[in-house]
Amino acid sequence: MDTGTDVIGDLHINICGQGPPMLLIHGFGASSFSWSKIVSPLAGHYTIITLDLKGFGRSKKPQDGRYSLRDQAEAVLKVIGTLGLNGVTVVGHSMGGGVALLVAMTLEQEAPRRLSRLVLIDSIACPQRLPLFLAVLRFPVLGPLVIRLVPATWSVRYILNIAYFDRGKIDRAFVEAYAAPLRCYRGRESLIATARAMIPPDIDELVEQYRTIRTPVLLLWGRQDCIVPLSIAFRLETAIPTARLRLLDQCGHIPQEEMPELTSSILQDFLDDYGPDAERAD
Repeated sequence: MDTGTDVIGDLHINICGQGPPMLLIHGFGASSFSWSKIVSPLAGHYTIITLDLKGFGRSKKPQDGRYSLRDQAEAVLKVIGTLGLNGVTVVGHSMGGGVALLVAMTLEQEAPRRLSRLVLIDSIACPQRLPLFLAVLRFPVLGPLVIRLVPATWSVRYILNIAYFDRGKIDRAFVEAYAAPLRCYRGRESLIATARAMIPPDIDELVEQYRTIRTPVLLLWGRQDCIVPLSIAFRLETAIPTARLRLLDQCGHIPQEEMPELTSSILQDFLDDYGPDAERAD
């Protein structure tokens, strides 16, 4: 597979490394930059495909109202099909984990050879209380007003202070990467559209479908996650027959940024234990 950047549909993608494919899907308000601390260690053994979800990073930001998790999953499935990925490991963080779940369940039903393993990092997956910053964005008048008037850097630092356990690890470069889209109209509009469409109307039915997953699944969670609580991790561990849960002590919502070395090591151990030819659960 050729390395470099490309655009497939609405999504901007970057490809590097060599080996079995691994697709990384970032969370809400982020971009492929969120994975930058773990790409190099993994690229020595895998072909790493990072992407910016629709409305984020360098991807397109159309005003078409199609920003639900299913819309994002359809865009990711188009990337997988266009690149002809087989035996791909799909990794999703936070909102990207919700997208990854939909992608994995679709592939299991329609093209099981394309999917090898699933990794969910502090992933949305079940009904939960929304964090304040996300709840505010969903209000018709208040959301646009807040995101337009509050300085982008202040907003990002406020959210990262909640997301990180060790605030001393918040990197200035990551603050800027998160803040940049909030300074442009299309970036703000996409963020609001995504927040409003994030909760699937059939969330309870989706949760029931998790028990049908047969692909090996790693659940990786910061024990001090204040955004997607540990209760979600435990519920997923019970709901998915193939799930293995690993907890990171003294870590918040974004392990790949806060504890990149340990995160990449745990990922590598999981990939080694469940190679591309690993059998699915009966």
